[in-house]
Amino acid sequence: MTTGVLYVYYKVDAVQHDAWALRVREFQLQRLAQWPGLRAELLQRPEAANGIETWMETYRGDGVLTPALIDAIAKAASEAGLPAPRHVETFIPLR
Repeated sequence: MTTGVLYVYYKVDAVQHDAWALRVREFQLQRLAQWPGLRAELLQRPEAANGIETWMETYRGDGVLTPALIDAIAKAASEAGLPAPRHVETFIPLR
């Protein structure tokens, strides 16, 4: 797979919103510098449930999203201590 979208979602304590946002955005900037052509976005659900927010990182890029890149993102996220568990799904354009 070289064209598609990687979705990574997880839970974050709303009290730690600002601190996690800074760390995740920095993480994404590092990935963009490392993988030319990669695009990333950080999203959250509009509502928090019991003080817990659901966040989603997305990664996409024509010819960039390969199994090696997906593995590299997962490994780097683990090494960076980003929120876990991280649920990962990939989607490709409908044929």
